Amino acid sequence: RRMEETGIELSQLLEEEKLAGVPLLILANKQDLLNALPPDEISIGLDLTCIRDRAWHIQACSAKGGFGLQEGMEWVVEQVEDGEDTTS
Repeated sequence: RRMEETGIELSQLLEEEKLAGVPLLILANKQDLLNALPPDEISIGLDLTCIRDRAWHIQACSAKGGFGLQEGMEWVVEQVEDGEDTTS
């Protein structure tokens, strides 16, 4: 139920005019735990496949273990740089 509520809130947030076309990064934290929801299940739970107006990415990570965070930030930087190339 919490995943469904989160998906609804996310959809409403992404409808904000100020966020039009802004890339979406979801950090799937606590992936070092055995009971962590894997990124593909998060994608389904949040209905991310319906997002067609922006780039999105789910990055498995563990803040405690320190893995995945660098990759997520690199993805964001790449998206911003790609956006700058198309607007200049």
